Amino acid sequence: MLVHIKELFKEGVTEKFAYPAFNTQNLETTLGIIRAGEELDVPLIVATTEGTISYAGLETIFDIVATLARKAKSPVVLHLDHGKDPEQLKRAIRLGYSSVMIDHSHLAFDQNVRDTKEVVEFAHREGAWVQGEIGRLRGTEDWVSVSDAQSLLTEPEEALKFHQATGVDTLACSVGTVHGVVKIRGGVTAHVDLPRIKAINDLVPVPLVLHGASGVDENTVFGAIENGIRIINIDTELRIAFTEALRESLKNHPEEIDPRHFMKPTIEAVKEASKLKLKQFRTRNLLN
Repeated sequence: MLVHIKELFKEGVTEKFAYPAFNTQNLETTLGIIRAGEELDVPLIVATTEGTISYAGLETIFDIVATLARKAKSPVVLHLDHGKDPEQLKRAIRLGYSSVMIDHSHLAFDQNVRDTKEVVEFAHREGAWVQGEIGRLRGTEDWVSVSDAQSLLTEPEEALKFHQATGVDTLACSVGTVHGVVKIRGGVTAHVDLPRIKAINDLVPVPLVLHGASGVDENTVFGAIENGIRIINIDTELRIAFTEALRESLKNHPEEIDPRHFMKPTIEAVKEASKLKLKQFRTRNLLN
């Protein structure tokens, strides 16, 4: 079922678990994500980016995800991730996204506040939530590209000031994670600052979001959750699962000309990768 993001947090944000925000680019990835949630009977967030919107069209990708979400047996939230264009974010809200992220963290603090506040005021009139970002992550993901020199960890006091000035409903923080595939295939190491997460969580009274979490080891993920992270974004690991399955399928069936046949393994691969993350984000809470 398609639900508003506020349904995930109606009991507050004190429990020791995190919801996954899985990025999708197409029908098959979306099917894999949603089937994972159904098999484990847990809620999840399906996120689209401006890169995906440029590729497929805003209305098209919304219709794909929303249609599958409405038919799902488990709760599914639709979120727009790393939005740069306020007008596109407003269009997405009018379509039915219950959550959008305005990412103007590359701008000066005051400009980031002004731009974020504009989207928040519009979204709240329409009944939607807004995620803001303070601080910047190294690496590349769709249209987000940040060098070591440009990266900036989030200061707890600045995060509080940002929340108070904008009224964001969720807050993405830079705490040492890295965007992109290079961290998995070698060359970049994420050093997640768990005390920083706790310090931000102690000050900011909204769910905290961890971006760039693909490839982060299980114990670090548990530590992030225990210190206050409530939403964890996963993109790269699903892309790898999808593309590896597709390459294998094409290699094993060179005679096949029906895309439906060689795309089926990609759905299963994304589903299994999503299930693995869903279990990781919730197991410790269930054990305790």
